[in-house]
Amino acid sequence: MMEKIIPSIILIVIGILFFINNKNIGEGAAKFYQWFYTEERLKIMFKIAGMVLIVGGVLILVLK
Repeated sequence: MMEKIIPSIILIVIGILFFINNKNIGEGAAKFYQWFYTEERLKIMFKIAGMVLIVGGVLILVLK
């Protein structure tokens, strides 16, 4: 049971950080990759990545 709980908690926490802190992450990454990505697109990508991590963490907890 613990082998599922610890990775799922880590994924959920990282997902929440990406989802909530997407503006700060997007601003910093946009400065670094401004020739390749726009700030708005990065914010959307970090939100999507956060949601995928949250769902992955919940699925690990729920599924056997």
